[in-house]
Amino acid sequence: MVTNFKSFGAIHITSLLFPIVLIAIFIFLGLKAKTDRKRRLLRYILAVLIIVIRGTRYVMDVYYGVFEWTDLLSLHICHIDLVVLVICLVRPNKALFNFCFLVGIPFALSVALFPGRNHPAPGIPRAVLFIMSHMMLVAGALYLAIVERLKPSLGGLIRLAVLGNVCLIPVYLVNRIFGTNYLYLMEAPKGTVIVPLAHVFGWPGYVAVLDAVALLCMLFMLAMGLLFHRAIGRTLLKSPNR
Repeated sequence: MVTNFKSFGAIHITSLLFPIVLIAIFIFLGLKAKTDRKRRLLRYILAVLIIVIRGTRYVMDVYYGVFEWTDLLSLHICHIDLVVLVICLVRPNKALFNFCFLVGIPFALSVALFPGRNHPAPGIPRAVLFIMSHMMLVAGALYLAIVERLKPSLGGLIRLAVLGNVCLIPVYLVNRIFGTNYLYLMEAPKGTVIVPLAHVFGWPGYVAVLDAVALLCMLFMLAMGLLFHRAIGRTLLKSPNR
């Protein structure tokens, strides 16, 4: 176990860069692909890679005796995003893409950039897989936006915002009944950037702050997504191979 993982050190940066390089290759191949069959195959391979990286982390946890079955049934945003993204890669869907792009990217990226200091055995290898698995969620959504030309919508954002806040109630009840901490509604996880928020705003104040930050991130991602398609839709996204 490691309790002092160094953010933005050599290991952290390498873990961030590997998925970036990998998805750049996939995007290049996807834009060059001349048939739907080839693009579909690339999506399938990417979905498998995302599952393998996350699955390797679980296998490691089992080996070192730190695996919990609740990990497979997790209600954390990034775990939900993993499932939704894999489905969207297998069968692109605009509604599912809204979740992957507007919610999945900012949440997964924040975790990858600020992975915390504490990581269970075997320490560094586990931290590397943790960071990479979250960066792959960002990579998969970007692939769908660039190669498959999916884009977020304001309607999708509104539906996600309403549904997300409504779902906080059942998630809170699940946490109370089973003693879990899904969505970090019960307490701030130790060794994370959420702890200072909890110290300043207390509970449930820090939850309200996180909710507001999440909405701002979604608005930012919507703006970036729409600007992205408007600005370069006639160049990169309008590939002659399509």
